[in-house]
Amino acid sequence: MSRQIGKVNKKVIQLLGLKYEKELPIILGETNIEHMKRQHKEDYEKYGQDIDNIIKNPTYVARNPNQGSIEYIKEYKINNEFVLVAVRITNKGTIFAKTLFTMTERKKNIYLNNGYAKKYE
Repeated sequence: MSRQIGKVNKKVIQLLGLKYEKELPIILGETNIEHMKRQHKEDYEKYGQDIDNIIKNPTYVARNPNQGSIEYIKEYKINNEFVLVAVRITNKGTIFAKTLFTMTERKKNIYLNNGYAKKYE
């Protein structure tokens, strides 16, 4: 069962210079959840229930330079962890949340310094 977990909103479109004419829904499907559980089990167990919040209230948004995916990054100050949710558009124009995992502060800083990530305020 798929469900909408947020939108690629006007603010994200503007911050990342995306070519979308309107806001687009972000969908989370069963196969996406299975991938997250299989590839990033501990991260999913810890943050999977927050995926809607990460999409709606990220600390940073980024455009992955290699895959072209849109990445929502949430900083959890309690654990000093950065959690990334990557979303990607399909050939049919649907945007799915593809993966969720923690990233290091060093990698987050590389994203910021290279201009891939923007502060979401």
